[in-house]
Amino acid sequence: MSELLERLAPDDALPSDGFAELRRHAQKILMQHGFPHRKTENWKYTPLTLLQQRSFAGTGEMGPLPAAPELPFDAAVIRMHNGEIDPSATKLPRGTSLTGLVADDVDVDALVADGPNDAFAWLNLARLGQGWKLVVDERVERPIVLLTTVDDAFEGAVHPRLHVEIGPDSALTLVSLQSGGGAGLHNAVLDVRMGERSKMLHVIDRSGGDTVWIEHATVRVAAGASYRAFVSDAGGALTRQDLRVSLDAPEARGAIHGVATLTDRALVDYHTTIEHHVGPSQSAESFRILADDRATGVFNGRILIVPGADDSHSEMNTGNLLLSENARINTKPELEIHAEDVTASHGATIGQLDDDARFYLRSRGLSEREATALLKYGFAAAVFDDLEPGPLADWLLERLKARA
Repeated sequence: MSELLERLAPDDALPSDGFAELRRHAQKILMQHGFPHRKTENWKYTPLTLLQQRSFAGTGEMGPLPAAPELPFDAAVIRMHNGEIDPSATKLPRGTSLTGLVADDVDVDALVADGPNDAFAWLNLARLGQGWKLVVDERVERPIVLLTTVDDAFEGAVHPRLHVEIGPDSALTLVSLQSGGGAGLHNAVLDVRMGERSKMLHVIDRSGGDTVWIEHATVRVAAGASYRAFVSDAGGALTRQDLRVSLDAPEARGAIHGVATLTDRALVDYHTTIEHHVGPSQSAESFRILADDRATGVFNGRILIVPGADDSHSEMNTGNLLLSENARINTKPELEIHAEDVTASHGATIGQLDDDARFYLRSRGLSEREATALLKYGFAAAVFDDLEPGPLADWLLERLKARA
């Protein structure tokens, strides 16, 4: 693991700019604790062997932009390629602005500094080049698509960082669309700060390929504000998503709904946390994994209700399908409650496709393949029941149908 540390975070001279002190602090923590390993509780199902085998040659410089996908809904676009945002290919709607990040925008209080759990978020800060800040100060009707790609020949390591501020009574739909080949590392950090009574719909659609995708996201939700995430992940060589939602004021609401459809040797690990710091507040979470071939899916969902957060309400469920004898799913829902007068529940299941249901569909004229695909899609699509009907929902469901 020390060799990996030397390749990704060499102890050389760091740039002297506005982030210099933060970089030195992050580098010190990295050198002290190193990267997580199989004995690190939150990483025990996510071996970093693949990273240790890669050289991370190259600088991650901007390559030619691939053609943008056709989207069946009207949207503004932020183009990020090989870890860098291309301002010339970025078009934003009225009421938003995209500027360079400054040191005061970086929140290190959300990171764990006494162990290796948040090592890749510290790595992002230690190797930070140009970060970006997206400000939303009104109700933006058009979705903003953060289109993130890497070259097929990309073998470097990049560490993009985006800070999002949503003003009081403002609204944002952010669609994070990630894809690419290559054999590099895309190690991103997303920080979201929501003002009072603001709303955010956060859609994540990811198909990883050979790229290692690691993302650490933190969302702070103010009074009367609402954050909702909908995730569709097709997996890849290695994907790790940490998502922490902090309900910091009365009437704050947070919800995470996701599905991972995995084949081949894909490895996907989702670690989510919703923290209730004040009551009344509400949260909900549902996550499903479908694992086929030799794929591995990991889901660890944690709900924390701190002392004094009375009248908090939360529910979590995770359902999972093993579609082959060699696939693996590790799932762990957690409830940690330190307050009274709360309601909280969780449930977890791991099973296989219902043979009776498949037989019924076959008896109605569907082929074995069609019947299996329909059952998989019906199981997976249930996590999107709370997504409002419309072009965005239709697009997300069509992509899910193609993967099932």
